[in-house]
Amino acid sequence: MKTRDLVQEDISILSLPNLRHLRLLDVAISENSLTAAANKVHISQPAASQAVAKLSEVFGARLIERSGNNVTPTPEGEIVVQRARRALEHLRATGPNLKGRKPADRTQTGDALVRYASTAQLRAVSAFATSGSFAAAARKLGQAESSVQRACRDIERIIGVPLFEGGQRKRSLTAAGQRLAEQASLALNEITLAQAELRERAGVFDSHIVIGALPLARTQLVPRAVVNLMARHPAARIEIVDGAYDALVQQMRLGACDFIIGALRGQDRPKGVQERPLFKDSLCIVARAGHPLAGCKVQGSELARFPWILPRRDAPARHVFERLSAQHGLEDPGRGHVETGSLVVVRGLLMESDALTLISLSQIDYEYTQGLLVPLDFPLEDAHRVIGITTLSSALPNRLQQNFLEFLEDSSARIASGRI
Repeated sequence: MKTRDLVQEDISILSLPNLRHLRLLDVAISENSLTAAANKVHISQPAASQAVAKLSEVFGARLIERSGNNVTPTPEGEIVVQRARRALEHLRATGPNLKGRKPADRTQTGDALVRYASTAQLRAVSAFATSGSFAAAARKLGQAESSVQRACRDIERIIGVPLFEGGQRKRSLTAAGQRLAEQASLALNEITLAQAELRERAGVFDSHIVIGALPLARTQLVPRAVVNLMARHPAARIEIVDGAYDALVQQMRLGACDFIIGALRGQDRPKGVQERPLFKDSLCIVARAGHPLAGCKVQGSELARFPWILPRRDAPARHVFERLSAQHGLEDPGRGHVETGSLVVVRGLLMESDALTLISLSQIDYEYTQGLLVPLDFPLEDAHRVIGITTLSSALPNRLQQNFLEFLEDSSARIASGRI
């Protein structure tokens, strides 16, 4: 699965702000005083002025206005400080959920990350999480492997909890390491979004959107919305990735995917994600034209005579199949089946065999209109899925992302009404 490269595409090493400088800016705006902020973060007044000047250089905009001892944010400063606060909160949120530390120490852990960690160190842990090894993380960052390992060890010393386990050749993140990698990635993503919003304020919509597309969304829903977005913002960079739902959720937690479009999970959705319904979609049983069951009223017992192509186990359509199977004995212990989330594979298998599957007609629109695949005359109960948008509960989209979501809602309305 291809995912956003946070380091090479969105955050260059030269554009990474100092976390302590972001904290200083946050306090200065909250206290309405750079002097008070300097005292609170324990630096001198000249150092505080230099820190704000450095942030202005990094973000390419004046961030504060000073009148005597008072400090107020510029419009650009409001954008940066909002995202900075969110980035710092992501890091602070690491502590309360970090296993391996006493409850009394967990708040201190989050504060320690804010006070002592560097964005370069956070990048190292994030890169390991998205690439799977120190060697791959080093290639992604354009650094020596030893430098990446050293940055990760520094983070371990800061929080006092092991982040990695396993031997030298097969290292993996501990539960604490995974939690920290997720929060570090989201914090870095807030910095990316701050920079994107500053460009949007200047009329430049060239940021990177990564869309996780589940099977139904890949044929009409997402493509139509993307076409409309690119017509309005031709400089936008769109990446569409597919994969299993759980894998896409994990990529979203690591800031490598902005939202997932497809069947919603409802009460079964993972913790920390939110869902926005778009429309209801109906499933039907589909076979090739000329199938022995095509064109006649089908009895439940006849469905068991043929092989089935099944959705992945985490898909809502799989639950519909399991209910159907329980009623009509579709799963014969002596007969195998094919399980896939690939529409290309499903279409190919249906065309070349007498297999059956549960699918939405909108997913096979071309084959259906061309008379290549047909729905069987068999009524299904409770065969509806809610199609919608899944995002992190903490997500705050920028204007380009909001524009895409608006086009997505328009595209879904057209599908629901039968206009496309």
